[in-house]
Amino acid sequence: MFCTIAIGAALTAGLVHLAVALGYYLHTPAQGIWLAVIGSVEVAWAVGYWRRPAHLLLMGQGLLGGTLVLWLLTLTISAPFGAHVRPLDAAVWLTKSAELIGWLALLWVEWQRGRARTGKGGWVALGLPLAIALNVGLLSWIGGMAVEPLFPRLSHAYGRHPLDPPLLTLYGLVANGITTIRTDAAPVAAATYQWDIPPGFPQPRIPADNPMSAAKVELGRYLFYDPQLSGNGAMSCSSCHLQALAFSDGKVTAHGATGEPLLRNSQALVNVAYNATLTWANPVLTDVEQQVLIPLFGEFPVEMGISGHEEAVLARFQENVEYQARFTAAFPEQVEPISYHNIVQALASFVRSLISGDSPYDRYLAGDETALSAQAKTGMELFFSERFECHHCHVGFNFSVSTVHEKSTFSAAVFQNNGLYNLDGQGAYPRGNRGLYEITAKPTDMGRFRPPTLRNVALTAPYMHDGSIPSLEAVVRHYAAGGRLTTTGELAGDGRRNPLKSGLVPGFTLSDQEVAALVAFLESLTDETFVTDPRFSDPFLTAADANSVAAVPTATATVGERLKQAPLLASP
Repeated sequence: MFCTIAIGAALTAGLVHLAVALGYYLHTPAQGIWLAVIGSVEVAWAVGYWRRPAHLLLMGQGLLGGTLVLWLLTLTISAPFGAHVRPLDAAVWLTKSAELIGWLALLWVEWQRGRARTGKGGWVALGLPLAIALNVGLLSWIGGMAVEPLFPRLSHAYGRHPLDPPLLTLYGLVANGITTIRTDAAPVAAATYQWDIPPGFPQPRIPADNPMSAAKVELGRYLFYDPQLSGNGAMSCSSCHLQALAFSDGKVTAHGATGEPLLRNSQALVNVAYNATLTWANPVLTDVEQQVLIPLFGEFPVEMGISGHEEAVLARFQENVEYQARFTAAFPEQVEPISYHNIVQALASFVRSLISGDSPYDRYLAGDETALSAQAKTGMELFFSERFECHHCHVGFNFSVSTVHEKSTFSAAVFQNNGLYNLDGQGAYPRGNRGLYEITAKPTDMGRFRPPTLRNVALTAPYMHDGSIPSLEAVVRHYAAGGRLTTTGELAGDGRRNPLKSGLVPGFTLSDQEVAALVAFLESLTDETFVTDPRFSDPFLTAADANSVAAVPTATATVGERLKQAPLLASP
């Protein structure tokens, strides 16, 4: 019976290790590789022990006991290649419980064998397996710490590589479709950070391994606005995400630090903490920490351009006394807190703090009848009517169906094709901008993109994933037409007849007065407090600089006018 328990325990631990290995690999490659190796060994041992228990008993004792000792060392001292997950998640509890049960079962078998050999107690026989387990764990930990400096790039995922699409897709299936082994820990986050949640908004979902803290958010704000975080020191995150424009940039598409053009429009960073997925069309980018790595280290195209300059960029912060203090405050438990892992965690924390919910529309809902004009009220009625279908994709407190929060119980990863293109009459979109299809390669996913939030939408022109629609009025008329007809050029095609277009974009008739009413309602979603909140502003601005950008961009201003109101924030 105890042999069966040991086999079952090793299989459980091994399979869980294999299930979570890819997720760890995408964040810390060395940990992912280790989990894949140890998981494979545990499964192989279980199969072998089932057939030849007498020959593999000692090996199993060293394997299961040694992994336990190694884990305890990483938990109490430090882990090679990155910090250990805290708080402990369900996968850790399951694997360690299984290994402990399996190891105790094998020790019992050894004790029984020793007792049968000597006719006395079998305690003496336990000395060897206990010593083996201790040495396996200790030597593994020493070996990991010794080789870590030789493979610094394995300490963190450095942006994209050729295997990313299939790896991310597989990870999405495991993490979102099969199991929820890694749990969230919003209660931990709530204990260390005071959220300023608007009325009617739920608590955001926070990952267990990056709880919010005021010091971490403030460090993230400095990093967000600091051009030292780019490879050549030429741009910061804020170059493409300007507070005055609801953290968008007013451009069709942006350029990276080296001048390389990007393919897609820079999304507004509004209520990112509630996004079910990140970016325009990636179904498995569900954590801000994963997404941040792409602009920092991505090479296809280059955005911040850190790849190839990792040591030089990190040294800028390691040598700065003020940053030394800020990193120490944000990560007080770490001896050397200035690392890319912590840069990513701080940036993610700051981005999650960017919550907007104080627009005229919100004040109207709270009982202020004067907050909306008569025209905006008419537009609100039209927006939420079945005649126009707007609210089916832009629903709820965040005006996006692709929304999750602390209490969410199902996936909200939604993507829609709204008939922008139809290059070949069969639904084709321009190469490189084919939406969900770029990840899944499923023909039916051609042209499907995530519906963004409409909060502050009046400040975030131009619109769509490629910035190809210049104004809110043009957006409304696009949906009224049921898609876009392009008559000339390489992008010519009738998007209205795209066979892959969503059924929620059938087209409708409306008057010029109704267009104006819908636009007025969309403008009422502008949160002027959000775009001027000093908690989200550039900490490097002087008082004079701050006064020069203090004007609040009006909802009716054009993109050019809004950029003129914030000249110091606009990137060249």
